[in-house]
Amino acid sequence: MRAQAWPQGGAGRIYAPGLPAEIAFLADHGVPPARLCEAAWLSERIGVSPSRQVIASGLVTEEQFYRALAAELDLHFQSHAPPLQSGGDVPAILREGMAAAIVRSGSRVRFAVAPPPGPALRRFLAAKPDGRRDIVVLTPSTLASELRRTNAEALVRAAAWTDEAGLARFSARTGTSRLQKLLMFLLAGLLLAIGSLTPITTLIGVTLTLGPLFLATVLLRLAALIEKPSHDLWREHRWQVDDARLPVYTVAVPIFGEEAVLDQLIEALSAIDYPPAKLDIRILVEEIDGGLRRALAARELPPFMQVVIVPRGAPQTKPRALNVALAEARGELFTIFDAEDVPDPRQLRLAAARFLRSDAELVCLQAHLVIDNPGDSWISGCFALEYAGLFDVLNPGLLQSGLPIMLGGTSNHFRTQALRRVGGWDPWNVTEDADIGFRLVRAGGYMADLPCSTLEEAPTTLQSWLKQRRRWLKGYLQTLISHLLQPSLLLRELGLAGALTFLALVLGTLLSTLFYPLFIATTALSLVDGSLFAPRNALELLCSSLALALAGSGVCTVFLVPALGAWRRGATDLWRWLPLVPVYHLLTSLAAWLAFYDYFHDRFGWHKTAHGLARSSRYRDRGRPPTATGAAATPAPPPPPGARY
Repeated sequence: MRAQAWPQGGAGRIYAPGLPAEIAFLADHGVPPARLCEAAWLSERIGVSPSRQVIASGLVTEEQFYRALAAELDLHFQSHAPPLQSGGDVPAILREGMAAAIVRSGSRVRFAVAPPPGPALRRFLAAKPDGRRDIVVLTPSTLASELRRTNAEALVRAAAWTDEAGLARFSARTGTSRLQKLLMFLLAGLLLAIGSLTPITTLIGVTLTLGPLFLATVLLRLAALIEKPSHDLWREHRWQVDDARLPVYTVAVPIFGEEAVLDQLIEALSAIDYPPAKLDIRILVEEIDGGLRRALAARELPPFMQVVIVPRGAPQTKPRALNVALAEARGELFTIFDAEDVPDPRQLRLAAARFLRSDAELVCLQAHLVIDNPGDSWISGCFALEYAGLFDVLNPGLLQSGLPIMLGGTSNHFRTQALRRVGGWDPWNVTEDADIGFRLVRAGGYMADLPCSTLEEAPTTLQSWLKQRRRWLKGYLQTLISHLLQPSLLLRELGLAGALTFLALVLGTLLSTLFYPLFIATTALSLVDGSLFAPRNALELLCSSLALALAGSGVCTVFLVPALGAWRRGATDLWRWLPLVPVYHLLTSLAAWLAFYDYFHDRFGWHKTAHGLARSSRYRDRGRPPTATGAAATPAPPPPPGARY
């Protein structure tokens, strides 16, 4: 809708020929018409509404825009919302920007309106509600906050999967089924009975049963070594998508008690290279987190960022907060960053390009996570090696083979509709990232690697590392149990290769981590007493062969995967921590046993990792962002000769 001139009437009207009607009125409220013309041209150039462009660019604030709108239409504007009626489809109400108010004695207000920029705003203007006393104008942020407060109970149920739709999904909330419990008790009883009679035979039997699973887990990691590294899309392919083709991107940032890294977070999010009018950044703050809410209120955020208060409720977890953001997300694409993250500024552009060049079944991309403080302690150094092996070797190798992976907790990029089809994240799973990837693949999608990095802060003390690791491993156990509630359905949905990969990655990781010290001890004893190389019968020969295969391939996995990852990352100085990797794995085994204890005594407890404690920085101190591959900073692409697709 374009207004060739201002409507007649009203002294001092400024004529603004050719301006879209949804922003033309701003010229009468102190905004230079030339700036409005520039915003209108840019909005048409990149494919967004002019009203969103003027707000996202900072030409006017959200409140200034809606105050001017109310004044232009002779409506009343309020900076706070009137009491609203509960119920209805909250996301749909927000898309249209009109909610019914509770009619109070002495008040004529019946409707609170905050038409969001775009079609809803144009429809509102076309309705000509001039001078109506039963309407009060709010900003979209104010309307959204009040709707969340008014509908908190229903919102909490939906986000926590305790509504009708959520209860129909399999979830970590239910724990083990009766059949699973029965099978576990029978297996434990059988092993105890046989073990008390013939302990050596029982040990051999357990070894022969679990050995192939351990070997498959090891071989899966070794196979990833032979896959070629992912291409640096920016450097080699020069992928450059014109801004007009970029979709709206929702960025969810769940944080709790993160005042220490708040300024760093805002700086990192502000540095994202993406059209501001197509950014929908939501900082998710728990209602009970008063300190962080006050800290955010004291800071001036860019117009494309908003603070979303997550209503209090159980469980108070990251995935529940993400479900709140998903319900209101404007973006066609959706990503997650943690509070301490510093993503490559071009990450969203590369992810959008990858989705645009792929079929609709590509539902998720996993970027590479890079530890930025490996020099703080030997724990953070080994953590950096582990992440190098995981994100530069194992995950890319599995994804290139068309196999699923356990996602990292951040820098996952999704198609929003794919997330909504599976109901979002399991709010009761304390490693929702590991779970969501398999849910998406079971629903018919596939995942791919995104060779672009995000800096992360590793724990620097054994205590903080153990808390984080025991939560992760408890979440793996939750993921295993919930997905195996119906094994036949899992097999049908994942296929044979996917189901075996799931078992190797989740069950294999759990069991090998739990029994790593036992395997090391028994292998060492067999080596000392000579039985490892001098089996007395066929059964011992089989056990010895399996033990030697596991020992040889296991040693290769433990050292080669992280070493290759560090080399690909251009961080060979991390190799100095390789001798401590076996000790690191022994501590991981301790964390696994603690996680096993936690599952039965505090199943949904969330061991929060503190951030902002790093004493050094590998990349930020050098004044450069993380790179997709190699140690040198990724160069900016050359200006494309026209739009490049």
